[in-house]
Amino acid sequence: MNQKENRLIITLCLIVLSGVANSLLFNVALFEMMNGLEVTASKISWVVISYTLVIACGSITYSKLASYFQIKSLLIFGISLFVTGSLIGYTTNDFIVVVLARIIQAAGGSSFIALSMILTNQYLTFPKRNLALTLIGACLSLGSGIGFLLGGFFTHFWGWHSLFLLMSMAIFTLLGIILFVPSGYANHKKLTQPFDFLGFLYLLTFVVTFILGVKLNGYLLIITVISVFIMGIHGKRQDVGIFMDLSVFRFYAFNRFLLLSFINSAAMVGIIFLFPLLAGQQFHVSALKTGFILAGISIFSFLLSFVIRPAITRIQGNGRLVLTVVLQFIGFLLLAIFGVNQFAVASVGVALINISFTILTIVINIDIPHTIKKEKSAMGLGIYNLINFLGMSFGPSIASRILNVTSSFSLSFGFFVSLLLVALLLSCVSSIPVSSRKIKQSRQL
Repeated sequence: MNQKENRLIITLCLIVLSGVANSLLFNVALFEMMNGLEVTASKISWVVISYTLVIACGSITYSKLASYFQIKSLLIFGISLFVTGSLIGYTTNDFIVVVLARIIQAAGGSSFIALSMILTNQYLTFPKRNLALTLIGACLSLGSGIGFLLGGFFTHFWGWHSLFLLMSMAIFTLLGIILFVPSGYANHKKLTQPFDFLGFLYLLTFVVTFILGVKLNGYLLIITVISVFIMGIHGKRQDVGIFMDLSVFRFYAFNRFLLLSFINSAAMVGIIFLFPLLAGQQFHVSALKTGFILAGISIFSFLLSFVIRPAITRIQGNGRLVLTVVLQFIGFLLLAIFGVNQFAVASVGVALINISFTILTIVINIDIPHTIKKEKSAMGLGIYNLINFLGMSFGPSIASRILNVTSSFSLSFGFFVSLLLVALLLSCVSSIPVSSRKIKQSRQL
């Protein structure tokens, strides 16, 4: 059993790593793709925007579908879609087909993290569960740096088509899924109620208007707010398996972790967007060298996760949250004050942010399943992944807007300093009311 669980963990880590790396690979190649496809900068941005929209909606969709279809079947379907999209992208020179290929990639790739989290929390024994959650958190950090480096390296030597071919290698994880992923549904039972297509439409409206509102037009956020109220009213229906069960938001500790995770994801992807621009514009450092720096920092953070995991389990209460948020706060403060003039200081700031992101992700991955009832864990983890993707979209979008308006890297970094002050306040506030403690105790029985 132990050996099979170890192989399952390796398979899940490879899947997560593929998904995270793919999210960032094409950011590096946008300029080359714009020239190769002969389109404008605004058009080529849809290569990223379309992927973000689908993967945000898909993460919670797969979490819900896992109650209707076996998780193993969904992962096989997801990998197949991902590889199909990759092969389509590799063989085309048409802009519309490239965007379609990215949408198909995202439709498959959005299953990776969501289903990996459900499998880890519901089908691994307790000792292996924390190890897997630690490694998944570390892979999120590692994939960010590796994705940037691989994107620059492959684009430089073999062109942007090679990025699609590289991602098609995910097909080799199918063997691990077939051999090591157990058969079963989310919460260990199949849902028989009709699927909530109307609820899916409301959520789709929320996600699309939020992402496009932040990226393109702030007025769309009005529709975002309206869709939240509509989902709240729709959630009272009893005749269908509600697509997004809002009752999970009744748990204070869960909501607290969601906000922390949103800020953590926004800060991490925001710095991945800002640092290459800072390096190129202020210090004239090549994209390839910047990629090596980010990859080196990510690999160091990944290796550090093996060391810090035992320490994390020993630190109780809010101490570990406060420590990691303070570390990230110092990183952005260094960038805002000194990093715009000294590249070495900027690199140290990025390293602190990356290390903090890795630790905080591991802490949240381990703790958040204990803040919701066991029967609602699949929905809770789906919402958690959705919030992460929304944070990843929010970070670079708001940083880009500030940079466009002010042309100041210091102010862009300063925004994240203020955001992390909110995270620091959240991490200091007592997290677990009595109800959440009872949930945690019941899950351990």
